[in-house]
Amino acid sequence: MSDFLRVERRGPVTTIWIDRQAKMNALTVAMRNEFPELFRGLDGDDSVRVVVVRGAGGQAFSAGGDVAEFLTLAPADLEQWGDTLTWPERCRKPVIAAIDGYTMGAGLELALACDFRIATARSEFAFPEIRLGMIPGSGGTQRAIRLIGMTRGKLFMMTGERISAERAEAWGLITRAVPNDRLDAAVGALSRDLAERPPLALRTLKMVLNRGAEAPLETALELERKAYAWLRSTVDYEEGVKSYLEKRPPKFSGR
Repeated sequence: MSDFLRVERRGPVTTIWIDRQAKMNALTVAMRNEFPELFRGLDGDDSVRVVVVRGAGGQAFSAGGDVAEFLTLAPADLEQWGDTLTWPERCRKPVIAAIDGYTMGAGLELALACDFRIATARSEFAFPEIRLGMIPGSGGTQRAIRLIGMTRGKLFMMTGERISAERAEAWGLITRAVPNDRLDAAVGALSRDLAERPPLALRTLKMVLNRGAEAPLETALELERKAYAWLRSTVDYEEGVKSYLEKRPPKFSGR
């Protein structure tokens, strides 16, 4: 692992820290290329129930890509480069972006690939690529318009304007804005809540939501029914029903 990404494990919650504070946690090519293997490893580790992605230093989640590297990359490199930030979405476990500070460009694209985005009130968001003669190229255009709609998406991306956490929450770009001193508490509460949920059902629900959202309604409904029926074969489904009937807390095993 590079000097700028580190992993911290606390019980069922694993935090990936982006720690390049001298450059506002800007993502280098080498850093981006680590995400696929990193998320594959966490996805396959049954002891990990929730993943948190966070920027160190309190100034930025990530201010974007390392612009100094941009002209060193060929078009074919950039096509592959753009896929690296999709891995939070591919991970079958819940992924939370804990945001404090500037979240721009590739940093915002990474956050949008996560399932939840909890941000401090002082955080700011932008896709400034248009000001450099380019566009978001790592999923930003498509994930943003699916969250905030075409009208707001065009205004946001075609002007490169910077928006506050309050507006980002109102638009639906982030899940929740919290007071500056409440980020740890909010992320911790959501992480604990998710870690207590049955992991197979969470994994299945994430897949149904992500894939069903872009499918025709009848196809999405069929996917939902098939997924629900499959869960009936799991130990956790039986445990959930029995614990409810027996009026006791469930003990989910991930089987």
